[in-house]
Amino acid sequence: MNRVQLGLIWICAATAAGAADSAAVAPRDGIIDLPTVLRLAGANNLEVQMAREKVNEARAAGDATRAKFLPWITPAIVVRRHENNLQAVNGPILDANKQSVAAGVSLNAQIDLGETYYQELASRQFLRANEAALAGRQRDSTLRAATAYFELARVRASVAAAVEAAQVTRRHAEQIAAAADAGLAFQGDVARVRGARERADLAVERLRAEQRIAGARLAEVLRLDPTIELTPSDAEVAPLGLITAGTELGAFVATALARRPELDEAAARREMARIARRSADVGPLMPSIGAQAAFGGLGGGPSGSRLSRDFDSSTDYSIGVSWRVGPGGLFDRNRQRESSAREKQVELQLEKARDQVRREVVEQHTRWRSLSAQIELARKALEAAEQTARLSRQRRETGVSGVLEDLQAEEELSRARRDYVATVAEYNQAQYALRFATGE
Repeated sequence: MNRVQLGLIWICAATAAGAADSAAVAPRDGIIDLPTVLRLAGANNLEVQMAREKVNEARAAGDATRAKFLPWITPAIVVRRHENNLQAVNGPILDANKQSVAAGVSLNAQIDLGETYYQELASRQFLRANEAALAGRQRDSTLRAATAYFELARVRASVAAAVEAAQVTRRHAEQIAAAADAGLAFQGDVARVRGARERADLAVERLRAEQRIAGARLAEVLRLDPTIELTPSDAEVAPLGLITAGTELGAFVATALARRPELDEAAARREMARIARRSADVGPLMPSIGAQAAFGGLGGGPSGSRLSRDFDSSTDYSIGVSWRVGPGGLFDRNRQRESSAREKQVELQLEKARDQVRREVVEQHTRWRSLSAQIELARKALEAAEQTARLSRQRRETGVSGVLEDLQAEEELSRARRDYVATVAEYNQAQYALRFATGE
């Protein structure tokens, strides 16, 4: 048990840090344990992979935004030819045929300072939001995998209990059938025991089908071959000790508000909305800067002359500063109102997410506390059923009790075992769900 707990804690930390092993493979014999389940959940899940690619996309978008501050180079070769009328600079119309060639390189820069500056700030928050979303997908995948594993372990233990109960019922059926043939038992009792045997076999078949389905669902979460029948390595389901008893509910809530990646994602999107509002309010005050430097040569002359005639160097420089007034620029009240309303919406969404986190922590804490008490009750019920079955066997061996009394005790023992296993499995799921709710 200690080894499983330590492996669980270590895997949780590795998954939260994004250290999932993408090369992990499933065991060919189908035997699988909890640490392997958690490792595979972080490595193979499609939603995690998509979230990881969104992080890469956001990182590339941020680099592209920062590149807008840099100039670009334009190499060019331009051949011009004009025929017939042309207006002179001072107004007269001239009949001129001419041609020219220009070749060179221009260095260009066009920077909308306000727009680009705030876009770069927003790109950082966009990357932060996607990184938080990736962490959330990893945690969600791990929770789903752990829940599916505990469910598979529960069904397997239930199958074992049902098989044992069916074997006991079959022995009783054989014994009472032999007694009936000897004229020592009532045929009605034989029919009742035979019916109990059929019900026990039916329960085994149903549970085996349920186990196969639970294994297929776990394989789906882990993206494994569903034709391989997964079997938990632990033969018995035992309660884990992942939550420190005595911790106050307020401490769980405070931890969740500080650690949940969903809240970090929402906070990043709120900051993006604030940046967009500042971009609408302050951004238009920053000018747009355009600059160009062209280096090359120019040659040509009248029609019929060589394009390279009088070819010599030609250099041009230009720089300008401008502001935009109107839509998308200064005094654009509609844009300011829109960005302000969007900021308020995102703030409300963040507060809604906080309320949801608080509610989830309270729900999972309540479930964990309740199941802690239910385990003790289920254990006592199992002990009582075991004692009853043991005494009933003793009475049966001494000839004091009948087959039906013994059979009833065995059926009650089987139900108590299944109830205990189900309670323990749900308790383990609740512990892991509470850890998930608190952001651990």
